[in-house]
Amino acid sequence: MDNKKQNIPLINDEIDIGLLLNITRQNVLLIVILFTFFAFVAFLYLRFTPPVYQSAATVQLGHDTRTNALLQTTNIYSQTIHEEIEFLRSPVAIGESLAKLPLDISYMIKGEILSSELYRASPYSVDYKVINNDILNQPINVKFLDNFRVYLEYTIGDVVVAQEASMLDTIKTNDLTIKITPTNLERIFQNQNDDQNQFYFVLNSQQSNLNKYLAKLEVEILNEFAKTINIKVKDHNALKTKDIVNQIANDFIESDKLRKQKSSSEILKFIDSQLARIYDRLYESENNIKSFRQAYNIDPTKDNSRALPSVDGRLEELEKELLQISVEENILSDVEKEVEGNKDLDVYRLVSLLAGSQYEGTIATSLKNLQNLLLQREQMLYVVKENSDQVKALNYQIGIQKKLIIESLASVRQSISNERAELNKQLGIYKKLAYSGGTSYDEIEYSRLLRINRVNESFYNTLVERKAEYSISKAGYISTNRLLQEATTPANPVFPDKRSVITIAFVGSLMLSLGIIIFKYLLFNQIVSIRDIVKHIDIAVLGVVPRYKKDIPNSQLLVDKNPKSMISEAFRAIRTNLKYLSEAEGPKLVSITSTISGEGKTFVAINLGGIIAYAGKRVVILDLDMRKPKIHLGFNVENDKGMSTLLIGQDTVEECIKSSTLENLDFITAGPIPPNPSELIINPRMDQVVEELKKTYDIIIIDNPPCGIVTDGILNMQKADYPIYIARANYSKKPFIDNIARLKFENQISNLSIILNGQETQRSGYGYGYGYGYGYGYGYGYGYGYGYGYGYGYGYGYYEEDENENGGNLLSRLFKGKYE
Repeated sequence: MDNKKQNIPLINDEIDIGLLLNITRQNVLLIVILFTFFAFVAFLYLRFTPPVYQSAATVQLGHDTRTNALLQTTNIYSQTIHEEIEFLRSPVAIGESLAKLPLDISYMIKGEILSSELYRASPYSVDYKVINNDILNQPINVKFLDNFRVYLEYTIGDVVVAQEASMLDTIKTNDLTIKITPTNLERIFQNQNDDQNQFYFVLNSQQSNLNKYLAKLEVEILNEFAKTINIKVKDHNALKTKDIVNQIANDFIESDKLRKQKSSSEILKFIDSQLARIYDRLYESENNIKSFRQAYNIDPTKDNSRALPSVDGRLEELEKELLQISVEENILSDVEKEVEGNKDLDVYRLVSLLAGSQYEGTIATSLKNLQNLLLQREQMLYVVKENSDQVKALNYQIGIQKKLIIESLASVRQSISNERAELNKQLGIYKKLAYSGGTSYDEIEYSRLLRINRVNESFYNTLVERKAEYSISKAGYISTNRLLQEATTPANPVFPDKRSVITIAFVGSLMLSLGIIIFKYLLFNQIVSIRDIVKHIDIAVLGVVPRYKKDIPNSQLLVDKNPKSMISEAFRAIRTNLKYLSEAEGPKLVSITSTISGEGKTFVAINLGGIIAYAGKRVVILDLDMRKPKIHLGFNVENDKGMSTLLIGQDTVEECIKSSTLENLDFITAGPIPPNPSELIINPRMDQVVEELKKTYDIIIIDNPPCGIVTDGILNMQKADYPIYIARANYSKKPFIDNIARLKFENQISNLSIILNGQETQRSGYGYGYGYGYGYGYGYGYGYGYGYGYGYGYGYGYYEEDENENGGNLLSRLFKGKYE
């Protein structure tokens, strides 16, 4: 005989769709509560979270002006899109834009929970002058007492300042002077009538505004090829976001124009300084020629020069080159002074000075790199302190870049110096050639004066032309940066996103519900059907008792009240199956037990006895559960005498037998609770009582104590012709199967059979194949100790039996659940 049973897993490792659906039905109320809770939390979050709005504008960067193209002037204004973005993000640019908006005062109204800003919608205005800067960024409460008087209150540190004054007067405190002028009294008093609303305003410092909106500003590249930039600002006030974005975008376009015009002005200023210098030289050379002519009576209308044209022309070219070198030396000297001594480096001015020179490309690139580093340091100082590691690192890079520029300038100047020496050398050679031509000293001098005059005049004319070109360029310049999309007032907040919050709440409640259901499914260890038992142990199945739908009467006896009910039919089937367990003639002993209380062994004992009595058999039921007697309650009689008094010899069998309302069905109650029920049950007197009863009755049914708690009933189970173990569907635990195996294999109750009580007929019916056989395996592993109790009573779990059990709508069946 294979006496091994299958191990019972700690978690439910089988896939049972029906069980999963039943667990879901059981937890419908919990799921509804979870969804309701998450929906309520989402509502509170959306209701009491201050909304954040976002406005955006799109700007496209231009390339060159039509004036530059017409005059073919050098484009000194070109900047990359990344440089423009850095300029847009710079505190200087943002600060200038914010200063043009009415952001110095924040008019607020405080509700029960949230405060909202009355930007451009305040029913009153404030004119103020700050005396103490500590008043800045502090809330100042305002209450309008009537049409003429106002109450002001604020706190600085631990000092509370409060003052009442006429609205016609200026309120003066140690911190500020202020005058409040109402613009809409009707709205003011309408809001003040609600006790939850309160007006207040905040005087914002420029630095606090700058820090706040620098953090809320986003500048990003939309399309690098199209040179489009997106400017975004977030704030709790929708109208304010639109105004700030548009102001920044418009100021950026205007500043582009101003920056370019300033560069043109710097170029014109440089040209003017060079014109003055060249003019002086030209004036001097003309006076020298005039004096020379007067001294030697030279007629300017006649050609008195006999110098060789080729030599004379080369001398003139060399003089021009020397003059150009002199100008470039002056430019490089100015640039070097700016780099070394000026902290606020103006790259546009320096690039304009280098425009047209042969060193423009080399030096201009280094200057722009230096400017980017200076701009990064300026932005960093708004976030960290000057002695921070980040600023020190930038200062180090700036120093390196300045050093590179100065070294480059020194190298260029050395190159210019070498070039000057070479030009002077060539100039001396050509002068000797001119002298060797036999020309007199006076004629050579005259030729030199004419040559110098022509060089100065040519350079002067060139500067005049350039001045005219840049003057026209400055006057005709229009910013090529364009506002492609103007910011509009946003209708919906970007945070909190209503759709996202609702989705998160729904998904969260759904996932938590699924998690609970899956968790309960994995840890579900209740016996649901007879299959849960027979797949672990080979045991005879007497039958399945369906769950009763009506209220159980106090008598517990149902088969006589509803003989055609499903309950009665179930007990008839059990009565029939008992015949297959033993075909021997004579009286039979039926011993019934369970693992714990509440599984329905007393209910089964009474109704099994009743259905057998219906068949004409004389039946007596013995209540041996003397710790918690229940038979007397089932038949509604006194428990003054019974098995306890019978076993100690105090009463006789005839004195203890009581008759029920059903013919042929008698019972003996447990009697007074004894101090030693175990000793009484194993007393030889018990066998004598049973033998005596067999003379009168055909069937003797013993209601034993639960064997999972105490071992009192094991001896009677071993002696019984029909040992029956009761399990209750959706109540008994799967580990209880260990107790069944213990009784069958260890206690050698090989003919042990089982009845499943309280089966859900809607789920799986009760028509399982019956039979019995020797099981496999056994083992301990489940005990409850002595102090047990019937926590649910004998009537628990039996409810009204509907004539149409599958009736009712889907919703009612869903909420009914499996574990009612």
